[in-house]
This record gives sequence, C-alpha cells and structure tokens, in this order.
Amino acid sequence: MKRSIHTIVRNAVGAALALLVMTALPTGWLYDLRAGTGTEQGQKPGEGVERLERREDIEAFFLAGTPATVSGETLEPCPLARLRDEDEAGIHYYNRRGGRRSVRISEYIVTDYPIPLWQKAFEDYVSRGSYNRYYLTELEDGSWLCVYFDDYLVLPGTGALPTGYVRYATSEEKNMLARMAADHDVEIAYVLDMYRHGKVNWMLDMGVRFVVLIAAFVVGITIKDHWKKGEEEP
Repeated sequence: MKRSIHTIVRNAVGAALALLVMTALPTGWLYDLRAGTGTEQGQKPGEGVERLERREDIEAFFLAGTPATVSGETLEPCPLARLRDEDEAGIHYYNRRGGRRSVRISEYIVTDYPIPLWQKAFEDYVSRGSYNRYYLTELEDGSWLCVYFDDYLVLPGTGALPTGYVRYATSEEKNMLARMAADHDVEIAYVLDMYRHGKVNWMLDMGVRFVVLIAAFVVGITIKDHWKKGEEEP
C-alpha cells in the first residue's frame, strides 16, 4: 500500500513538473541571445536610446519615433497578458479518440483587478510559456506608463529592460489601463512596446520545450539508476 501511494505521489509530481515545462518554462532568453545591442525593438539599449522619464514626454517620443527605455525599478503587474506569437491566436484543430476536436486560443488573457494572488499564480503556471503579462512602471515624475516586454526579464539577474517604441494602445490595452487609472496616474492612450515581435514561433517553441522535457526525463532516469546501483553495492 505504501509503495502504491509513493508511486501515485511520484507520478503526480512528475506530471506537474512536465506541465510546468510545457506551459510555463521561460524560453524567451534563448531567442534573445543574438539580439545584440542597439536601437531596434527588444535589443539591449545602446547609443541613441533615450530614457523616458516624464509623462509629458510620452507623446513626443511617439511622434518622433524615438527609441526609448525605462528604469523599470518599479513594476506592477497588469490584469492583461498577450500571446508571444500572435499567429497562435484562433481556432486550432486536433484529432482525439477518432474524432476531430478544436480549441480556441485567445490573443489576450484578461484577469480581475486587483489581481488575486491565487489567480496570478495559476495563470503564471498554465500560460507563462505562451503569454507575456503587461506591467505598469513608475516614471521619475511619479506618473505611470504601461510597458510590454518578454516578461522573463522580471526574473532576478536578467538585467535592464530592452529598447522599445511608444505606440498607440489597442482597445484591449486601453480598457485594462482605464481600470487601473483609478489607482495610478497612468497614460491610457500609449504603451511602450519593448517586445521583439516575430522572434518566437509557437510551434517551434513547443518543440524546444518538448526537447527540454525529454532531456530532464533522461537525466532523472540516469540519476535514479545510479542511486539504485549505489544502494545495491555492499
């Protein structure tokens, strides 16, 4: 009985870790290894990239098409996330048990505001591999600006935020920012977009995750075999 419970727990933990790899493992850094430094969207800020510091300058950056970055010292999660690869959005068909099934992938995920801790944790677990969350960042004048970037960059030790360009907010972004405007002095019309769009192909990315999963499985089996051999030796 004890062995059966142990097997059930082990299998459950293995399934949870496998799901974590396939849905939440941050892989964006892989595609940024060759991004370089410069003024292009998603690159590390180089010469010619200015820091956006005041709300009154946001429109000027937009009109001039000036590459910008922000300090990112204060980041607050927004109740909205967007697909890393927009081509993944829509209806996808697959075969299961002799029948054809479909699943609809939304370009955006909208959450409650303020974001409940359990909801943020759950969504990070099941969707972080495919979606980037939006953030508000506080500017030097005390106002706030919505920023969008590959959110593996919020992990410790990942460095400064990349180069971006100010653009008009989409209707979904405006609706989200309007909800947050009651608590923040935030510009609703604009977003500083620092994400290198097109760098991720969602099908290829799933393949990368599958390779990582298989590699982890092989390593786990190898460690287990060595452990057993060590126990068997006199």
